Amino acid sequence: MAEKMDRRARLAALAGGVFLALLGVLFLLNNFHHFLNARRSWPLFLLIPAIPLAVHWLERGRLAAGTVVPITILVFYCGYFLWLIHTNWAGIGTTWPNFLIGPGLGFLLLYFIERRRGVLVPAFILLGLGAAFFSGLFGNSLPLGAFLVLAGAILVLGSWKK
Repeated sequence: MAEKMDRRARLAALAGGVFLALLGVLFLLNNFHHFLNARRSWPLFLLIPAIPLAVHWLERGRLAAGTVVPITILVFYCGYFLWLIHTNWAGIGTTWPNFLIGPGLGFLLLYFIERRRGVLVPAFILLGLGAAFFSGLFGNSLPLGAFLVLAGAILVLGSWKK
């Protein structure tokens, strides 16, 4: 058991070290081309609480699987807000269902880690609503149809016993 914890602690240290090194490279590259400014890079601060949560999850394993939900939400929203800033917030009127999809993805990832079927209920509600709203906004049924196919596949594959 101690060997397993030692492995997890080394993995957490490795992940933290890689992150810090990449962050350092980002700041060094900023000296050549000034792309880091507060107006454009503020979504990266959403990753700050995600880092200790990820380290905690790596150290504790399945005992801390619940941290996957906020990690997923923070990382998803970071990417979403960076995209909105890049497009000068032009897409916010048609991409607002992403605010439902972020937590839905967190619950779905938690299901894949823990295999507790009860976690699928909030995941499918949030993802289904997001897909339905996207279908309504874009005037076609592709997002909703794709969601229903994937949800059905997850339920069918999850019902098989190993």
